[in-house]
Amino acid sequence: MGFFDDNDPFEGIMREFFGGSPTTRSRRQFIRGEEEDRNIDFVEDERKVYLIFELPGFREKDISLEIKGKDLEISAQKKNGESMQDYLGQKLRQGIVIKKKLPNIVNPKNSFHTIRNGILEIVFNKIKGGVKNESRKIRIN
Repeated sequence: MGFFDDNDPFEGIMREFFGGSPTTRSRRQFIRGEEEDRNIDFVEDERKVYLIFELPGFREKDISLEIKGKDLEISAQKKNGESMQDYLGQKLRQGIVIKKKLPNIVNPKNSFHTIRNGILEIVFNKIKGGVKNESRKIRIN
């Protein structure tokens, strides 16, 4: 959510002046609320959409990614505490699940992902029209 109203022309001027890109409709639909805005980022260019998720404390082997049509589900769970503080190990073993609807501009069939230092980046190619109803499950290991 921007400091100014998204319909305010001054918002675009301020974003351009400070080097930001205009808020897109797809981004506003994908990221909802202040908490998600701090942990999820949505970036797009002419051909690709980049979804970036902060998953601190988790490694590749702890994360699974599933795409079913327009539904994206990310699950992260530690199997053991790996010499962490008790409270942190307990939280990471409990895990998290993130469920999001993909915007209509992405092709869920053509994507790739990377994870480094607790940051998961998923890159989708853009398509014109709607999302095909296909599903696939990816195990990150």
